[in-house]
Amino acid sequence: MSDLKTLKDLVYRSAELYSDIAFLREYKKKKFIDVSFSQFKSSCDSVAVWIQKYFSEKVHIAVIGTTSSEFLTAWFGIQCSGNVSVPIDTSNNVEKIADEIMRSDSVAVFLDDKHVDDIPLFKKVCPGVKCFIHLNKKCDDMLFLGDIIEEYKDQTPVGNVNEEDISAILFTSGTTGVSKGVMLTHANLIDNTTCQENEATKGQKILSVLPIHHVYCFTCDILCSLYYGVTVCINDSLMHIVRNLAVFKPNYATFVPMIAGTILNKMQLAAEKNPDKLAIGKQVFGDDFEILYSGGAYLSPDIINGYREFGIEIAQGYGMTECSPRICTGVRDCPKTESVGKIVNGCEVKIVDGEIWAKSKSVMKGYYKNPEETAKSLTPDGWLMTGDLGYKDDDGFLYITGRKKNLIILSNGENVSPEELENQFAFFMPIKEMAVYAEDGIIMAQIYPDPDYKSDDIQSEIMAKVDEVNETFPQAKRIVKVIFRDREFVKTASKKIIRAKINE
Repeated sequence: MSDLKTLKDLVYRSAELYSDIAFLREYKKKKFIDVSFSQFKSSCDSVAVWIQKYFSEKVHIAVIGTTSSEFLTAWFGIQCSGNVSVPIDTSNNVEKIADEIMRSDSVAVFLDDKHVDDIPLFKKVCPGVKCFIHLNKKCDDMLFLGDIIEEYKDQTPVGNVNEEDISAILFTSGTTGVSKGVMLTHANLIDNTTCQENEATKGQKILSVLPIHHVYCFTCDILCSLYYGVTVCINDSLMHIVRNLAVFKPNYATFVPMIAGTILNKMQLAAEKNPDKLAIGKQVFGDDFEILYSGGAYLSPDIINGYREFGIEIAQGYGMTECSPRICTGVRDCPKTESVGKIVNGCEVKIVDGEIWAKSKSVMKGYYKNPEETAKSLTPDGWLMTGDLGYKDDDGFLYITGRKKNLIILSNGENVSPEELENQFAFFMPIKEMAVYAEDGIIMAQIYPDPDYKSDDIQSEIMAKVDEVNETFPQAKRIVKVIFRDREFVKTASKKIIRAKINE
C-alpha cells in the first residue's frame, strides 16, 4: 500500500481497520487475555509520548524479554516515537547482553523480571543507559511500563517518522564470531511484510512460538498479523506447543525444523498405536489448522512428506536477518520439496560463483558501526551477498546446497559442503544433532544420538546409515570418521549449531 511506509503507519492502520479484533492473546491461569488492535495502538502511543518527553533527541532503546503484550508494546512504542528499537536475545548470558546494549548505544532498557538482578552489571558496562523500565511489575528504583501507559493515556506522539529512518538494530546470532547489529529501516520491514499477497485473512489466528528478538518471528508473526488483522496467540513455552495448539486452535504457525521434527516424531509414535494418521493430525493441530510454515534452517523433504501423511501441509521459506528476512516464501502444496520456497515478489536473486545474491527493498542499510563487515556483505550497487551456496530454477524456486564460509576444501582441491552431507540425515530418527567438518585432511562427523530413541544398539544403526549415505557420494566427499557425543552442541537462539564451538 502506497500510504503504508513505516511501522507507526502499520500500527495506526491496523487499529483503524481491525479495531476491536484481538491482536494479542495470552492464556494465563486458564483464562484468555486479549489486547485488541485499538488497545494496542493506544498503549504504544502512551509509551511513545513518554519517550519523546524523556529524551530530547533520537535514541536507541533496548528491549529484553520473551514474547508478551508488554514486550511488543515497548517495541512499537519506540517505533511510534520515531526512535530505534534494539531487541536483545533474553537467553544470552548477562555479559553478552550488556555488550550488545553498549555496542548498540542504547540509552534506555525495557526488561522483565529475569534481568532485574543484572542491572548493576548493565550500569557498569553501559554508563550511557539513563533508565531501566520493568515490563511487568513495579520495582523499587525502576520505572514501570504499566505506570507509563496509565500516565500518558489518550495522548498522541508528535512528529513524523521517515520510511528511510532506522527502525531497529537486530543482532545476528554470531555462529562464527561476534554478533553484528543489522540496521533495518522502516522501508525494509514494510516491504518484507507486504511483499506477498493474500497470505492471511482478517480474524485468523497464528500460534507464535519463536524468539521475539528474531526477525523471522517479528516479521512473519507480528508484522504480518498487524497487516492482515490476524490474532497472535502467544506460546508461553516450547514445552507447551502441543497443549497450546489445542488451547488456541490456530489457523497456522511458524516453526523451525527442529520443532517441526520433534512434533512429527511424537505423531509417528502415536501412529504406532493408532494407524489413523489423519485423525492424529487433527487431534494435535485442530480442525481449523491450515498450514505450517518453516524457516531458519534446512527442512528435510522427509519431514514435509511425513506431515502430509498426517494431513498437515508444511511449507519451507528462506531468508536472513539482513533481508528483513524473507527472500523466499513457503508455497502451499509445493511440488518442489527440495527447494527452500519461491522467491518473493520484488526480490531479485542471482548466483555469483555459486553464491546466492539478493536485491530488494528489504535489504538492510548495513551493520551498525561496522563498515568493514558491511562491505563484505553489501555490494556498492545494493546486492546482498548471502553467504549461502545454491541455485534457482526457471520457476523461481531456490535451492540451498550449503554455506560458503563452511565449505571444506580438501588437499586434492575438492570442495565439500558439510550441509550437503548433514541434510542426508536431517530426519533420521536415531540422530538428534550432527555436524560435519574436516580435520587432518579427512571428513569427520560429530553425532549426538537421540536419547529418546529406543534401540538395542543405536550407534550401529547410525553407522549403517553413514555407510548407506557414503555410497551415494564420490570417495572424496564421504564421511571417514564419526565421533559420538554425550551432550548437545552449543547452539544459537534460533537453534543453529555454532560450528566454532563444535569441540566444546
